Amino acid sequence: MKLRILPAGYVLFAGDLLAFLLFAYYGKLAHHLPVSFLGLLDTLAPFLVGWLVAIFVFRSYGPKSYRSFGWLMLSTFLTWTLAAPIGLVLRAWWTGVPMTWVFTWVAYVITFAFLLGWRVLFAIGFSLSKTKQHKLVKS
Repeated sequence: MKLRILPAGYVLFAGDLLAFLLFAYYGKLAHHLPVSFLGLLDTLAPFLVGWLVAIFVFRSYGPKSYRSFGWLMLSTFLTWTLAAPIGLVLRAWWTGVPMTWVFTWVAYVITFAFLLGWRVLFAIGFSLSKTKQHKLVKS
């Protein structure tokens, strides 16, 4: 079965990438580390790999995943709950720095908050655009 991604799915993906970028940027600033493109990429790469695995498992950008606010929030939770541990394990392996419970929870919660914040805005905009399209079709 082929996954169909509509333009809204690409917008959602772009916003998710921005949320991940904000997470990495915020982390660098919070730890007083220099912010550079390669530094951000180094921080992001393991989490993005985890995210890519999870989006294929849950089909997180297919139209069904954002058909309603509830589905979008569930998709976000499931996708990030699978992606985060993958990213954390890859990060520990890549950097040689062992995982700690504090970092695990902070990374999970902060990134989840960035994703939710963006996706709530997306849900509102998507709902408004569907309502506007529906009104145009009726008239």
